[in-house]
Amino acid sequence: MNTLRSIIGKTRRDRVRNKEVRDKCEIIDINKFVKGRKKEWNNHVTRMRDDRIAKIARDMKRLGKRGIGRPQLRWKDGLQSTSSESRG
Repeated sequence: MNTLRSIIGKTRRDRVRNKEVRDKCEIIDINKFVKGRKKEWNNHVTRMRDDRIAKIARDMKRLGKRGIGRPQLRWKDGLQSTSSESRG
């Protein structure tokens, strides 16, 4: 952000929000970029044949007993949370 602020000629004392600085420099927020790429990858894997490794790994159910404690997040769980955030 320091570099972007210097590009547009602002300092932290000018109290300009980061979003405004990114908009002026036409920079995409990294979180939005990653969420978009994740959705694109999910759509890509969805179009694959059922025998492809990526599709099998994405849709696979865990075999055996579950471990003790909180379950680890799956890749699909993160995709569902990003899609619910974009609706709100």
